[in-house]
Amino acid sequence: MLTDITKNPFKYLFFLVLLFYVFCYGPYGIEEGDMGSIFGISWSMYNGYFPHRDFVYIKPAFSPFFHSLPLYITEDYAYLINRYLYFIQVFVYSYLATVISFCYLKLPKKHLFFIATIAAVVSVHNYAPMPWNTVDGIFFSVIGLYFVIKNKQKWWLISLGAFFLFLGALCKQSFYFFPIIVALFLLFQKKNKTFTILAVSGVLFTATYLFIFWWNDALDAFINQMFSFTTGSSLINTGIKSYYLAVKFHLLQIVIAIVAIWLAKKYLNGSVSYTISNAFIVLVFLWLYYNNQSLYYSAKYGIVHLFWLFGLIYALYRCLNDSKNIILVVLFALAWCASISNGYNTPIDFSLPMVITLALFFTSGTLNIKTWNTAVITILYLGTFFYGYQHPYRESHRSELNYNLGEVFPRLKGIYTSKDRYEKFNELNDLSQEYENFTILPSMTLGHYITNTINPIGVDWVFNHHLADQLEGYKQMLSDKNLTVFIENFENHQDNYEESSLLTVYVVNNWKLIEKRKHFRVYQKP
Repeated sequence: MLTDITKNPFKYLFFLVLLFYVFCYGPYGIEEGDMGSIFGISWSMYNGYFPHRDFVYIKPAFSPFFHSLPLYITEDYAYLINRYLYFIQVFVYSYLATVISFCYLKLPKKHLFFIATIAAVVSVHNYAPMPWNTVDGIFFSVIGLYFVIKNKQKWWLISLGAFFLFLGALCKQSFYFFPIIVALFLLFQKKNKTFTILAVSGVLFTATYLFIFWWNDALDAFINQMFSFTTGSSLINTGIKSYYLAVKFHLLQIVIAIVAIWLAKKYLNGSVSYTISNAFIVLVFLWLYYNNQSLYYSAKYGIVHLFWLFGLIYALYRCLNDSKNIILVVLFALAWCASISNGYNTPIDFSLPMVITLALFFTSGTLNIKTWNTAVITILYLGTFFYGYQHPYRESHRSELNYNLGEVFPRLKGIYTSKDRYEKFNELNDLSQEYENFTILPSMTLGHYITNTINPIGVDWVFNHHLADQLEGYKQMLSDKNLTVFIENFENHQDNYEESSLLTVYVVNNWKLIEKRKHFRVYQKP
């Protein structure tokens, strides 16, 4: 055992880091909107709502279905399980993508867990621990690619891979592209049998899915809602224009970087250059954290887009010498799919292709990394993200997260927050016991799950674009169901969500204000 650890320490470090993240990062911080946006829909689906027919959802609905599965095991701990699952998903797809790369490129396996660890650590810090459809899309897409590539001779395993690619596409519209990219990759590699099995399986899975929605009288609603907000302009703006702007606004930095890389390649050995390049990336992350931006705003600066472009160009260059490097292009394509988003358009959630091409570039394609390299680089990244984690996603400083929400809502047991947010959840608890038949606007997305109530309108995100032009229908629904509406106070909030929800504005302007507390106002139909 000791000998094995000495020979391959990163194999054990990979799992130790994962466990550390689960138990030391997982419990801390909560945010009312994003951190429950998927799971709130999961709770509605668990309680019998059929997506698109019974409530508006502007994305394919597999993510909320997937995250509803723990509810069938335990309602009280399902959300906590999903928070921990987030870390597991990122580490799993980082590992599997590394395996795909190493096997296809025949790289020395002694560095596999090192690359997988760095890729996972970089990727995992970009969301809070929560269910998220981008992470789900990457997760299922990588599993699908793994089965398709690793099992070329067994048709049922290729079909299984097609199934996972299909599930990935059902997490978010931007992942519709990836099964097509994989199919083109197989044609390029002249894997005609594998391509045929993949194509036939994909058609069958798609037909079955559409039939299920047709049978449940939800097909027309599904089609309409899919393209009500995510249009071609979204693809152009976040999938193309954001990369162009990253280059446009950083021309001077790009020139400096090219000169620095040329000098490093000319006068320094690969190990030193590789370490310095990672130290530079760490400094960029530290700068973002120091400005209290976190990596959530990395897209704003276009920094990660530049890393993606650098890696893709190098991968294409390698393809000129050896066509097997096309697998790197496929992985960059998946990162690109993940970046097409109106909310968070950056490829960093799948950082493996950037991490591995950086290593290949500075080691002349051999991935001959010294032991001291791996130790220094790992310490740099773990230390950087430990510093960055002192401000969890849209939360107070880590030192202030000392209030156990399980004392207010048992279903949030083991999650710690700040005093002000603790008081907000406590106020919601009081209101939920005082009023019956309520809903919460515009973005308290965990509200019905933690109060053990069923959302009368089925949807927790009620921003304009999330209602898919059905604002009038939701106005009528509030009235017909004679609901009491809790509306969050946003006077001192960093994001005035109220202004982004015409349904909320309608209630404020037309319904009767019953009472106002510190965190919520209560309205009823006049």
